[in-house]
Amino acid sequence: MRSQIPSQQPRSVWPNKSCQEPLTRLASSVIADRQRMRAIALIATAGLTIVSVAGLVLKTAGFGAARSAVPEPAAAKRPSLHAAPAGDVAALNTDVARRLPSALAPAILADGHPGVVVFLKADCECSKGFAITATALAPHLQRFAACTAVIEGTAADADAFAAATGLAIPFIAQAESELAREWGVQKAGCFALVAADGSVEAVWPGISRQGLRDLAGRLGVEPPLPETLLAELPGAAMAGCPLDSVTSGPATGAVNALRPIASSETSQ
Repeated sequence: MRSQIPSQQPRSVWPNKSCQEPLTRLASSVIADRQRMRAIALIATAGLTIVSVAGLVLKTAGFGAARSAVPEPAAAKRPSLHAAPAGDVAALNTDVARRLPSALAPAILADGHPGVVVFLKADCECSKGFAITATALAPHLQRFAACTAVIEGTAADADAFAAATGLAIPFIAQAESELAREWGVQKAGCFALVAADGSVEAVWPGISRQGLRDLAGRLGVEPPLPETLLAELPGAAMAGCPLDSVTSGPATGAVNALRPIASSETSQ
C-alpha cells in the first residue's frame, strides 16, 4: 500500500510578517521623500516666478520713471495764418486807381517789366513762410516780372529777417508801411501785380494756389508754375499778421530806398 503523503500548505512568496514591516516602512519613506522633493520643486518654481514678475514690475516702473523724467519735446510753434475774408478781394480791387510811387518805380519795375510786390513783416512768424514762397516763385517769373518784398520794420530788422529766411529777392524796409497804407493792404502775405506803366493791376489778400495761378496767367508765364511749388500752398487765400503801422495811424515818414539782395537769381 502506498503510504499517505501529508499535504503541504503552499508557501507564501512574501517574506514572513517580521520581514514585511521593514519593507513597508521603507516604501512609505520613499514615497514621502518623493512628495517632499516634488513640493520643494514646486516651491522653487513659484519662487522664481515671483522674482521674475517682481523684477519685470520694477523694470517697467523704472522705465516709466525714466520716461517721465525726460521732458517731452515742445510742439513747434505754428505760424499764425489767417484766412482772408472774401470781402478783402473786392476791397483791394475796387475802381479806385492805385499807382506805384514814382520814387519806387525804377527799382520795382526793373528793365521796364511789370513788378510783383509781396508784403511781409519782420517780426511775423507766418511772413517767414511767405518769404520762402517768394524766393521759390521768383525764378519762374523772372522773364515776365521782377519780384520785390516790402518788409514792415527798420532796415536792421529787414536785414535780419532776410538773413534768417534766406530771402533771395530785393526788398524794401518800411518802418511805417507807407506803401501798404497807400494801397489799402493791412496784412502780411498780400501781394500785388504792378503793370509796366506803374498802375496796380491786381491785389491779392493772401497767398494761395489759385492766387499764384491767377498771377501767372496775367503775366502769361510759360511753362506753368510747377505743381511741386503750388502743392505746398493753401487752396484759399491765407494772410499773416496785421501790419502794425497800417492799423495804428497815419504815416509820418518817407518811402525807404530799395535794399537789393546780391544773388545770382536777382542779378539776372
